[in-house]
Amino acid sequence: MFDTPQAVFFFRAGVALVLGLSVGLEREKSAHDDKRPSFAGIRTFPICSLTGFLCAVVEGNILLFGGFLGVAAIATVAYWRSTKEGFYGITTEAAYLLTFLLGAACGRGMILEAASICLVMTTLLAGKDQLRLFAQTLPERDLAAALKFGVISVIILPLIPDRPFGQDWYGVNFYKTWLMVVLISGIGFAGYILTRIVGPRTGTGLAGLVGGMVSSTAVTLSFSKRSRESPSLSTACALAIVAACAVLWVRVWVEAVVVNRSFAFALAQPVGILLVFSIGAAAILYRRSASTASAGETGVVTYKNPVELMPAIKFALVFLIIGMVFKIAQKLGPAGSFVAAFLSGLSDMDAVTLSMANMTKDGKMTFHDGAVSILLAGISNTLVKLGIVIVLSSPSTRRAVAIALGATCLVALGVLVWVHRTM
Repeated sequence: MFDTPQAVFFFRAGVALVLGLSVGLEREKSAHDDKRPSFAGIRTFPICSLTGFLCAVVEGNILLFGGFLGVAAIATVAYWRSTKEGFYGITTEAAYLLTFLLGAACGRGMILEAASICLVMTTLLAGKDQLRLFAQTLPERDLAAALKFGVISVIILPLIPDRPFGQDWYGVNFYKTWLMVVLISGIGFAGYILTRIVGPRTGTGLAGLVGGMVSSTAVTLSFSKRSRESPSLSTACALAIVAACAVLWVRVWVEAVVVNRSFAFALAQPVGILLVFSIGAAAILYRRSASTASAGETGVVTYKNPVELMPAIKFALVFLIIGMVFKIAQKLGPAGSFVAAFLSGLSDMDAVTLSMANMTKDGKMTFHDGAVSILLAGISNTLVKLGIVIVLSSPSTRRAVAIALGATCLVALGVLVWVHRTM
C-alpha cells in the first residue's frame, strides 16, 4: 500500500494514535460517569500509545524496555495516589500499560493484532456494568461448566497423543476425536453464554438463533411444547424453531472451516443456498409473528449447559462410531457412505460434519462424497425435527413448520442433485 518508509511510518503512527484515542475516550467517559478523578484520559492515552510506538521504532530493545518501565512507574504512582484519596481499582492503570504495548506493536508492524486487542480491551472496559452483573448473577453450575471446558480443552487435550491407534477400519486418532469434542463444546458454550447474557426470556427470532448455537433440537422440543401450552403463540414458536434450524447450516460450515478450509470452500455454495432459504423462511414467519406476539412473550426456554464431562464423552464415542461406520460403509462404495450419512444424521449432525471434514482432509473421501454425505445428513436431521414438531406442537405451529422445513428438505434435495452432477 505504501511505497516509501515515511508513508509506512506515518500510517503506523496514525493507527497507534487512533487506538490510544479510542481507549482514552472510553476512560474519559467512564471517569466522568463515575464522578471520580482519573490520571489518564483522552489526551494521555494517545500520548502513551505514541510513546510505545516511538520506543519500538527506534533500533534496539533497551529503549522499549526502559519506556515500559517508565510507563509502569507512572501507573504505579497514579494507583498509589488514588488509594490515598479513597479510590480503589487498577483498571485504568492496567489499560495504560496495555496501551503502551499496543503502540509498540504498531511500531513493529503488527497492525491487525494491535487493533484486535484494542477492540477487545475497549469492549471489556465499556461493558463494566454488564460484566459485573453477569458475574454477580452467574450460577455456580455455569462457573463450574467454564472450568470444565478449561479442563477439556487446556488440560486433557495436550495429554492425548496425536497418532493413530489400530489400523484399517478400527484405526482411530484419539487426539483428533477429543479435538472435535473441544470444538463442539466451544460452539455450544458460546451460544449458552449468549443465552445467559440476553436472558432466558427473549424475542422469538433471537431465542431461536441463539438457542440453535446450543442445540437446535432443544429449541425444537421447547417451542413445540410451548406452542401446545399457548396456542396464541403458535406462529412465534414456529419462528423460533425455523430460526434454530437455519443455524444448523451455520454450524456445519463453521465446523468445516475449523477442520478443513478447502472442504469448507467447496461447501460454501450448497450450504449458503440452504442458509439463505432458511433465513428467508424465518423472515416470513417473523413478519407473521410480529402482528400476533410481542418480543419476550414466548416464555422461558431452558437450555442444558453443553459443557459437561459425560456428554463430551458420549459425543466422542458417537464421533468414533460414526467414523468407523463410514470406514466400513466405504468398502461398499459411495452408496454405502451415503446411507451411513443419512442414518447418522438422524442422531447427530455435528459428528457427521466433523467426520466428513476429517476424512476429506486425510484424503480418505472426495469433496464430492463428503458434500453429498453432509447434505443427506442435514436432510435426515431436519426430518427428525419435523417429526418432533408434528408430534408435540400445536396445529398452527405444525402447519407453519411443516411448510418451512418441508420446503427446506426439497431445496436440499435439489442442491444435492446439483452437487452430485457438478462437483
